[in-house]
Amino acid sequence: MASAGSRGAAVASMRPHSRADHAVPRDLAAAAWLLVVPCAAVTIALVVLLGPPLSHVLYPQRASFTVLPTVPHRPEPVEGTRYALALIGPLLLAGGIALLAPRLRIPRRGAALAAIVQLAAAALVAASVVESQGPAWGLRFFRPTQFAGAALMTVAVALAARRTWLAAPLRSRAAQLAAPLVALALTGVWFLAFVFTADSISLTGDSYNTGFVVDETFAVLNGLTPLVDHAAAYGSLWPYLFAAALSAFGETLLVYTILTWALSVAMLLGIYDVLRRATRSPLGALALYLPVMAFTFFGAVRDLGQPTPIYQQVPLRTAGPFLVAWLVARRLDRGKGATWPLMLVAGLVIVNNVESGLAAFGATLAALLWAGAGAMPDRLRQLAASTALGLTGALAIAAALTLARAGALPDPARAVAFARIYGQGGVGLSPLPHVLGLPLVVYLTYAAALAVATVRAVERAPNRVLTGMLAWSGVFGFGAGFYYIGASVPTGVPTLFPPWALSLALLAIVAVQRLARDRRRLPSMPALAALFGIGLLGTFVLLPPTRLAPWAQLERIRTRLPPGTAAAFAPLAAPDDRAFARFVGTVADDQGRLVIRDQAPVAILWSTGHLIARAYRLRDVVPYIGESVYTVEQLDDALRRLAAAGGNTLLVAQTMLPRVGQALLDRGFAALTPTGFESNLQDKEIVVRDGLTKWVDTRAVSVSSSRSPARPPRAR
Repeated sequence: MASAGSRGAAVASMRPHSRADHAVPRDLAAAAWLLVVPCAAVTIALVVLLGPPLSHVLYPQRASFTVLPTVPHRPEPVEGTRYALALIGPLLLAGGIALLAPRLRIPRRGAALAAIVQLAAAALVAASVVESQGPAWGLRFFRPTQFAGAALMTVAVALAARRTWLAAPLRSRAAQLAAPLVALALTGVWFLAFVFTADSISLTGDSYNTGFVVDETFAVLNGLTPLVDHAAAYGSLWPYLFAAALSAFGETLLVYTILTWALSVAMLLGIYDVLRRATRSPLGALALYLPVMAFTFFGAVRDLGQPTPIYQQVPLRTAGPFLVAWLVARRLDRGKGATWPLMLVAGLVIVNNVESGLAAFGATLAALLWAGAGAMPDRLRQLAASTALGLTGALAIAAALTLARAGALPDPARAVAFARIYGQGGVGLSPLPHVLGLPLVVYLTYAAALAVATVRAVERAPNRVLTGMLAWSGVFGFGAGFYYIGASVPTGVPTLFPPWALSLALLAIVAVQRLARDRRRLPSMPALAALFGIGLLGTFVLLPPTRLAPWAQLERIRTRLPPGTAAAFAPLAAPDDRAFARFVGTVADDQGRLVIRDQAPVAILWSTGHLIARAYRLRDVVPYIGESVYTVEQLDDALRRLAAAGGNTLLVAQTMLPRVGQALLDRGFAALTPTGFESNLQDKEIVVRDGLTKWVDTRAVSVSSSRSPARPPRAR
């Protein structure tokens, strides 16, 4: 993982002074640990004292929108503000290491004091892990046998790291060719669990949640333009690429999930290349990559027993940032070349998803600053110019795309629509169960990654890729953590896994190099902790998804629904049912009669509204995923667009009636009942067809009668 020359240089740079010396002025590691205490004290004080008052500054007391009835919402301004304040601690520590640590004279007892701080940190981590297994968290991701296996692997790696052959880079041509092929094969097979048909996902997957992500692509196929007349929750650019592929190969869930499988595999191979460049060893990278890959998989499926991917995090939110991480590693490894193309890609990742994109952008700046070459003022000037050029290019590409497609510039409000609803409105948020827990362990891991990167930067340690990617993983992890701090539920914890796994792998590289360099010393507590962490992730390699064999996966994918299964159980394909087709595929004329009109504008408040509209030759104008309408303003936006398009018919999921039913009646809509469209629903039964209800705008049509067409439209 480090050449003999680089190990010698590192040893020389950290060689202790004689015992006669009063202090060791360049022992940055000890100085860093001593700085942990004041930085932690300041951070805790800021979090406790300033969290409540600053929350009124960061979060408006009154939201600019009104959440619809029955929508669970619990704004968390204090919790969100306190997390933001908690990020000051790692930055203080990094600043202290860079500015103060080189000037500190550590007394002889400084090493002992640093060891005490390390023991206290280890105790805090242990208490958090134990607490996360308790009833407050309800997490069952780590079993006792996994902790035992991680301990054994820690001892084995600590002993093996003292052997020269493990520390030396393995650059044989066979290893360089075989390692990435093994990574590709194992990842491709492992992630076959991501591939479904509309039938098989109803039996062994999560068809409901998957519908939300799939429908963003069908919104593009349906004629809408993200950032103009559609607000995406998961990605504003990925749907264009997915829509092009679906247009070429078939508008089916199978094609869509094959694309998510391919994107996930490509993302993870990018992580492999990051580790290869950081270790300088293809086999060493493979040994670290396999735990990262397996842990990322379980972070995506969120269940050890029955993996059910829903694609929201992996790959839709993580693929872009990890693509940027790979480009950063390449740039640092080459040591030359223009930086603005990298910032251009980072800017496009922001356009795709603001929350994860900003985290990746901040991480990229940190990596280039921590590991860049040249004087800091020159570095800052060059980075500022490259950033301005790259972000301008990204905005220009986004503007050209929306102008060509919709004749309008991107609307920034569309880019942050759901971030505001979730963050400011508190929709779907839940309080953090306890301060002690797995998220605290993750936070401390990112802080350690940033601190180690700073120590390496100050020491000008060799291997700038490792230094830069440590900084990248720490900063990105902190930024990505905002998602979980909002949705602090047990199923949300796995969203932390992909960036956490990368940080642990990079820290393990540092630990192995340190053990190889200091063979005569006992392993330090931080080194053992890093090895234990990656060892714990390594246990997931022994827990592959059920039916891992490719032929078993193909059998699962080919599974068909039993004949006559209701459409509600297969919402990711147009049901081959005449009654459902008649119900969905017709709109009201000006007399309130149900007729067929090709490409008629409708509004469908359902998780797969755009898919269903596409299948039955309708045009869904809802600028969101229909079942993601949480506010009065979103509902009014959809109804305005329906009226502007000349439409009058609305399809609403039955489960959404408590949320929007009264609002629709107040706005002049009538529901379909067995006796026709009715505005007065007292003692009236609304017609429900496979989970959908039908409404018309009484301001545009007469509702005195309704008729069904003789021949329903056929689904595509």
